[in-house]
Parts: sequence; C-alpha cells; structure tokens
Amino acid sequence: MRLPSRAATAVLCMAALACLCPAQEWTEPRVVEKFLEQSLFAREARARTAITQAEAKGRTLYSNPSFNYSREGAGLTEFFQAEQTLPASGRLRLLRQAGDSAVRAVEAEGAFDLWQARSSLRLAFYQALAAQEREAAYAEALQAIENVIGVLRDREREGEGSKFDRLRTERERAELLAELALVGAEAELERSRVLAFLPPETRITAVAGQMETGLAPIDETKLVQLALNARNDYRAGQRRLEQFKLEQQAARRLKIPEPVVNAGFKRADVGLNRTTGGGVIGVTVPLPIFNQGQAEVARYSAEQELAAARLRILAQRIRAAVEGNARAFQVRVQARDRYRQELAGSGSELAGIATVAYQEGEIGILQLLDAYRTQRQARLRMLDIQLAVKETQIELERVLGEELGK
Repeated sequence: MRLPSRAATAVLCMAALACLCPAQEWTEPRVVEKFLEQSLFAREARARTAITQAEAKGRTLYSNPSFNYSREGAGLTEFFQAEQTLPASGRLRLLRQAGDSAVRAVEAEGAFDLWQARSSLRLAFYQALAAQEREAAYAEALQAIENVIGVLRDREREGEGSKFDRLRTERERAELLAELALVGAEAELERSRVLAFLPPETRITAVAGQMETGLAPIDETKLVQLALNARNDYRAGQRRLEQFKLEQQAARRLKIPEPVVNAGFKRADVGLNRTTGGGVIGVTVPLPIFNQGQAEVARYSAEQELAAARLRILAQRIRAAVEGNARAFQVRVQARDRYRQELAGSGSELAGIATVAYQEGEIGILQLLDAYRTQRQARLRMLDIQLAVKETQIELERVLGEELGK
C-alpha cells in the first residue's frame, strides 16, 4: 500500500472510530444542561444580585442611636443621654420598595446575560455539528475515490486501464486529503468554541444532533409582543423605571423633618452636700430650609426620562430585530426547501449514473470525477443552507428571549 493510501485509510479509521463512540457524543440538551449546572455566568449574575441586595438593605437601615455623657465643673452636674432619629417621613418604606425594584432589575439583567450566553453556546454547538458533518462528507467522498483508484489499478495491471485515469484520480484523492485535514482542523476549532462555555474538565470528541428545524409558520406581530413580554433586558428596563419613580418619591420626603428624640438622666449638686437626679427628655426638629431634596428630585426625574427613553429605544430595536430575523428565517427556509426539491430528482443518482457510464466507456475520467465533485458540493451546499437556517432560528430565539416550539 502506498503512503497516500495509508494516510487516507488512517483518516477513515479515525472517522469510523469517532462514529462508533456514541458515549462520547454530546447532544444539544446535554451541552446546555452542563452549561446551566456549572455556569460561571450564573455565578456572576448571583453575585451581582447579592451586591445590589446588600446595597439596598444598607440604605433602608434605621440610623444608629447615639449616647452622650457630659459633666460640668462648676458644681457637680452630669448628663447621661441617648438620642434617636425617628423615621417619620416614610422615606425608608419608599427606599425599600425602590431597592426591591433594583434587585429585580439586576436579576433580570443577569437572566438576560445568561440567555445570551446560552444562545451563543447553542450557535457554537450547531457550527461544530456542521463542521463535523463536513468532515464526514469529505471522508465518504475520499472512500469513494479510493474505491475508484482500486479498480483503476486492477485494470492497469491487466492492461485494460489508462495510467492517466489512475494518476488523475490519485490527484483528486490528494486534494480530498488536504480538504479533509482542513475541515478536521475546523471541527476541532468549533468544538473548542463549545468548550469555552463549559467547565475546564469537560472533554468533547464528537457532537450529535439534527440540523433540521420544523418550526410552523410564524406571525411577526405575535413574535414582537412575545419578545416584549419575554425579554429580560426589557423587563429590567421596566424595573429601573419603577425604581427611579420610587427614588423620586423618597427624595420628595426630604422636606418632611424627622425629629431627633433624646432622653436620659441628669445628676446635679443642689447644695448642702446634697446630690439629686432626674430624667431629661428633649426633641430636636431639623428645619428643611436650604435642602428640601430638590437636587435629588431633579436627578431622579432625569433618571426616569433616561430610563424611559432607553426603554423605547430597546422596544424599537427588539421590534426591528424580531421582524428582520423572522423574515430572514422564512427566506432561508424557502431556499432550503427549493434546493432540496431541485436535488430530489437527480442529486442521489448522478454519481451512480456517471459510474455506470464510465464503466461502459461513454464518459471519461474527468467527467466521472466531476460527477463525484458535483454530488459532494451539493451535499456541502445543503449542509451550509441547513446551518444558515439553524443559525437564523437561534438568532430569532435570542432576540425573542425564549425558544420557539417549546
């Protein structure tokens, strides 16, 4: 056996071994489940939520009481006093509500980031699957060429075949070997992109799944409404708007004074070596003359305008993205179906007819190789179209905020 044949056989054996190892294959549900189980994106989102919860809680705590002791030197006079600010304005209740809205907003933002990462993982998975199927297509084409070379060698030994035919076919095999090496490297790169979303100890040697998608006809108007209800980033914008409204209401309460109550005990020398004591109580009322929260009210009014504007911009972008991806999906599905219909009548028979015609001397080797190449290109083109449909579906689901058909 010559060296190129050995290389081709080794490649084919590796491809066969990969196909015989279903235990190592990773399906889309398994990959997504692994991602969600140990996702660093989820940990990061939980940490952000915990930070926001702590900050919100810190803003709504009661002010600490204070203790004061004083002693006067002219005679014995001592004061033992404690004071506490009374939250009579109701600001703390509004700040608690604003904090709850802020926490929900951060939770929604974390969920949206996780969804984006999940969509990117699914996209990487199907790109890896497509690369793997391209590798299989080239491997099968190489096997077919190997069979032709074997027949041509037998004919040449018997004096019935042409050396040119054999050499030209061996050149075709060399091209296929080079292509197979390139698509093999591409498959490794695509699998590494999948591994970027999974724990470091994960190993993926093969993926398994279907490129086909069987979604029913979609209504763009319903999809836009579905996206506005399902998108967590849009929900986060709504929660931010609620937060700033509550923050503004709390800022308006700054013009309501919160009294400071102090109470304690006084002990004093009343003369004739007599010391007596009694209770002390007082109230301090701050006068909101200079600071009535006007700066904070103006700030949160601007924050509301900003949040509302961003929410309208986001809604506009969601609508455009959903409608654009929905139309692109339908166009690509139609292109896939048309191409499949075109191939249905002749695609699978072309190589067989060419082989018979070559054996009967009706066509030459170049026409036979062209038939094999045409069939291979048709398979690869169909795979590219299927991948394009799947990519558009995933992008549509990304902008929708949830998967279709579930």
